[in-house]
Amino acid sequence: MFYRMTVFSSLSFRTLGALLASMPLVADANSGDGWLGVGSEDPLIRLAVAPVEIAIEAPTPLTGNNLELLLALSGGGGLGEIREKAAREFSLYLDQQVQRRFGDFFEDERVHLVDNRAPLTLHTNFDIAIRQQIVDIRSTRDYDLEKGTMTAYGKFHYRVQGAAALREGTVDIADFKLRARYSTRAPKDGGVVEDTTRQATERLLEDIAEEVLDRIEDELEADALLALARR
Repeated sequence: MFYRMTVFSSLSFRTLGALLASMPLVADANSGDGWLGVGSEDPLIRLAVAPVEIAIEAPTPLTGNNLELLLALSGGGGLGEIREKAAREFSLYLDQQVQRRFGDFFEDERVHLVDNRAPLTLHTNFDIAIRQQIVDIRSTRDYDLEKGTMTAYGKFHYRVQGAAALREGTVDIADFKLRARYSTRAPKDGGVVEDTTRQATERLLEDIAEEVLDRIEDELEADALLALARR
């Protein structure tokens, strides 16, 4: 049932934050075929790429939402739609970052990406968890302000498979020690929430895509793929 609150205490703000943190968004998604066809016009080798598998657990952004409405939705399960929408968007964002960085790398390596009829197939899987840690909470007459850091955890697994060859590995994302700062400003008059959680999450996803490629690029160079295909 919808209810009206004209003034919000820091307790209400923290209650909503705790609710969103305890019920994080989770995205399970497979990428499309946006990076097929990427590569050199004179390739050294063709590489089939399976859709990127992505699972993301992350805090739900509040940007652009009315705190009064969010508190009302928290009693009726309406926050699920907000979380699901954010989950899809974060998954798509990571997929785009992976395709761009890996695509540029393979183009430089003269590896042509296709969906089939290649001696090797690349499978990739991201299982990511992004955690918030509150550093400071302030309450003024007009708004509540929360500041903190977000840290990336999880695993990345890759597998390059051929008819008689296999190379695979797992990367611990926590090893990268990736962090980003966020802040959330909630007006006490029920106004629109200003929240940088989305921007912080997207920065972490960008960094994850870049760091993962840096970690495994030696295994994906054209010479390494050619040697694996000859086994």
